[in-house]
Amino acid sequence: MKVKNVKYRVSIKGLPTPKGAISFSALGKIIEVLSQGSERALRLALEGESKKKGPTPLWLARSADFVLTAIRPGSTTLVFEAPILGDVAGSQIKQQDLWAIVPEPEDTALTVLSKSVRDAETGNLDSDRYDPGVLETLLEFKRILDEDNIQVRLSSTKKKRDGFSLDAKAFKRIERLKTDTPGPQAVLLTGFLNLIEHSQRRFEFKLENGQTVRGKIDENSIPLDAMRTLWGKKVTIKGTLYFMASKKPRYLEAQVINPRSSGDQVLTSMTYPLPIKDIIATIHRESNEVNVSEIWGKWPGDESIDELMKALKEPKLEG
Repeated sequence: MKVKNVKYRVSIKGLPTPKGAISFSALGKIIEVLSQGSERALRLALEGESKKKGPTPLWLARSADFVLTAIRPGSTTLVFEAPILGDVAGSQIKQQDLWAIVPEPEDTALTVLSKSVRDAETGNLDSDRYDPGVLETLLEFKRILDEDNIQVRLSSTKKKRDGFSLDAKAFKRIERLKTDTPGPQAVLLTGFLNLIEHSQRRFEFKLENGQTVRGKIDENSIPLDAMRTLWGKKVTIKGTLYFMASKKPRYLEAQVINPRSSGDQVLTSMTYPLPIKDIIATIHRESNEVNVSEIWGKWPGDESIDELMKALKEPKLEG
């Protein structure tokens, strides 16, 4: 099948070489950043996370496999082509799920990356279009460019809404976003499996106070049959919670899902992550009541839910 491509240009200022020239190392790094950034942004849009262990799926690799067609002088400009997603990732973008709006068939991976960059550059803290993995890749530009005279500009004549412009100020904002976004934290939550999407192993989890968070199961730990039997029932989930830059939950990765027991009833609400000093103080406070914030960032290991609850409720000796 012949693949339809869209032509793009990326102009770079701040290279250590003369205008219109570029070293092999810088060229390779710029290509790597654009490809990896597009790949991560697309994976985030379709799978809810930008980085994932294991081999890269063929559809994802093909979506970010751009073709360099020219290098032009002036402020060094790379001309290249990107395939439309309908031709290289058609089955993935046709799947509707619980996550963000799926890209259109005529979009490219650079269309998705452009939206990610614009949301990050403008400081949209509640955006689903970027996460620390995407921001990390964008900041790689700073490693090869002169920070005092830095500019990366992507554009397309055919798709005028695709594109972005990054300069020193924009990179500072992106760096601040990455720094301020909370890291993933271990949680123990009780509520209901409100919605289940079997094909993508995803779900919507609703706590008893009405809060909801999107989630996905660890495919190596939880069989799909367990999801089917627990749908609509009260459950306790042991897992990892990931956050947006606004500190609101992005999604919950479940490692264990069990029917709720009476000992789990106190874990029915979800708050923003606490500073580490507050977590330590709260965990060591003598109390028979356990709040979900008390275990954020303090998961003991492979203990069962019952063992964890018991450990948290036991009085702690003063150190």
